[in-house]
Amino acid sequence: MTYTVTKVRKEYAIDRSHRHIEGVITSAGVHYTRREVVDSMNAGNTWKTSHAGASATIRPMNYCPRGSCLAAPYIKTNPDSTGKDNLENLPEG
Repeated sequence: MTYTVTKVRKEYAIDRSHRHIEGVITSAGVHYTRREVVDSMNAGNTWKTSHAGASATIRPMNYCPRGSCLAAPYIKTNPDSTGKDNLENLPEG
């Protein structure tokens, strides 16, 4: 199954040094946490972003990419020619 992410929810890191992704919201309006997204990917499902006519595949990563932040698991999109579809740049919902 393929899920399409159109928005993200962010939260402050424990030390309040930055905001990172807490979860995503699909085109169907359903919220999923990072853990639920990664578990779904591990079960064989595909997760993509969609914004302003662009899309990117979401990938799991071990931790938040920000320095010493240990938020885990984390999710990201691979950089491409447009920033519109990057997970971090999606509208918040």
